[in-house]
Amino acid sequence: MKMKNWTLNTNKVRAWAENQPKSDNLSAVLLSLTLGDNAGSDDLRSTYWTAIRSIGSTMESFPAARRGRESTLTEEQELVLATVEEYVASAFASIPTEYHDMLLAVIVPHGRTGGNYATMADLVSHYKKSAHNYMVTSMKENRWNGAEMNENGVPQITPRPTKAEQEDSEEE
Repeated sequence: MKMKNWTLNTNKVRAWAENQPKSDNLSAVLLSLTLGDNAGSDDLRSTYWTAIRSIGSTMESFPAARRGRESTLTEEQELVLATVEEYVASAFASIPTEYHDMLLAVIVPHGRTGGNYATMADLVSHYKKSAHNYMVTSMKENRWNGAEMNENGVPQITPRPTKAEQEDSEEE
């Protein structure tokens, strides 16, 4: 595995690992990350990456490998997005479990989907994806550069204009 791919993939895993409870599997993943960082060849890094994916696949919310076309985002932007997504998941994880049933009963999928979220993990997954899509759209619309954050790690995104603001700009 080339160093660029290693860095991109492992940064997502590192952001995910920050919010995981201590366990033997997490220790094995973190050790494999360290060994891969110090690996002397691309082949050895690939071996460690295979181990990380194998161990991580047994753990909840482990970051999935990207499929499809190569991302147009920079390495820094990819890391920022992955970190923010994990902060979103961490925020939901801090909600006490006695509130989960109530949230799952009243927060429902938008639009024609219907039904409810089956689990808290499904709800969290939806909001992580929503945050990701909003950040990518904000970059495409030049409302955010994909890297600017405040001192608390909050993305500094210019909000979309309101309908009133859009109508005013169309009249001018």
